[in-house]
Amino acid sequence: MNIYLTILLFILAAIATYFVATRLAMYGDAISEKTKTSSAFMGIIIGAAISLPELTSSVTAIAIDSPDLAIGNLLGSNLFNLLALAVLDMVYRREQIMGQTDLGSKLYIYLVIVMTLIVVAGLSLTLPASIFHIGYSSVILVLVYFFGVKWINKQTEEKVKRKSRKNEKYGEFSYRRVLTMFILSAIGIMIVGTVLTLTADRIAESTGLGASFVGSFLVGASTSLPDAVSVATALKLRNYSMGVSSLLGSNAFNIMLLSFTDAIYFKTNIFQHASPSNVITTISSILVVLVILYSITRKNKRSTLFYMLPSALIVVIYFIATFTVYTMK
Repeated sequence: MNIYLTILLFILAAIATYFVATRLAMYGDAISEKTKTSSAFMGIIIGAAISLPELTSSVTAIAIDSPDLAIGNLLGSNLFNLLALAVLDMVYRREQIMGQTDLGSKLYIYLVIVMTLIVVAGLSLTLPASIFHIGYSSVILVLVYFFGVKWINKQTEEKVKRKSRKNEKYGEFSYRRVLTMFILSAIGIMIVGTVLTLTADRIAESTGLGASFVGSFLVGASTSLPDAVSVATALKLRNYSMGVSSLLGSNAFNIMLLSFTDAIYFKTNIFQHASPSNVITTISSILVVLVILYSITRKNKRSTLFYMLPSALIVVIYFIATFTVYTMK
């Protein structure tokens, strides 16, 4: 494909991604309101939807027999998502959004930490056997993800039931219409997000930036654009818990996708093909998530400058980790 046509498709896909991701977050907020579902639970549903482009990029990497690239795409996207959350936190610093999240956001942080530690174990340890070609780490990840989401939903739903919530913002929409539009938006984000990711990868290769930091940053940013837009929309709607939870839910879903990637890579356990740089990315993600946990759990309202310090630290960790990864290659 002509490079100029590819760039045009990339721009159009970016515009479409912004439009569809904003609708996805809006209709997710409407479903949460009408069904009295917790914002945190809707956040992880939205997170799964906006992670579909990452699934496409990983399947593509497996198709070209590049399992390390498949792992790097998912783990790198997670780290970039956390960077996006830190930047948005600084943009909305006056609202101090981290202090306005609920129990669900904190529980999803714990889930992401546990799942990430399992990935570290899978990348670092050489286990003697596997189930067919699928590693034990992949099986454990799936179990932890689904049982964790179910348990968190139970905890947050019980809290929501104690509250009296009224349909204030979306009273003119029927539940059926809201649900239909949410599903259509999820399908749309999969399509435009996939086009965005593939064209970004093509641009990086065609311009000679594919193996460089700039090229990787472009691909990572394009993969995470739906996440950032949906979170920004949720924050504009003042649904801070759904915004934070959707991004954390996307990260948890991305980690779970490692198991799917392992399942479709029929040669061996995919973790055996991971480069040491992926361990750096994974450990950096844990550090960043711990900083986010601190931001959420600190009680007292801070001055704007002091409030931004954890997010500024996340930005520093991200660029140090990314620079380290690319000097290892």
